[in-house]
Amino acid sequence: MYVPHLAGYIEKDVLEKTVGFFELNLKSAYTFEISTNFQLELNGGIQNIFNAYQDDFDIGANRDATYVYGPSRPRTVFIGLKFGNKLF
Repeated sequence: MYVPHLAGYIEKDVLEKTVGFFELNLKSAYTFEISTNFQLELNGGIQNIFNAYQDDFDIGANRDATYVYGPSRPRTVFIGLKFGNKLF
């Protein structure tokens, strides 16, 4: 993909050719039956397993804030807990 990189942090405007990204996510969950009307779900996972992330951000006061491409976050691990009534 081609992304415009505006002058400020760099000398002049350029059109950068970026590398390709592959983002893979994994989530797993297990539901415990606490009672006939109550469930507890435990879940967890990893987002962006291969950590495909932009590594050439501009820094400082003259940075190009629009020079952002690729997945929106680095590798992220998460866990969750969900309580609820059994619907049927």
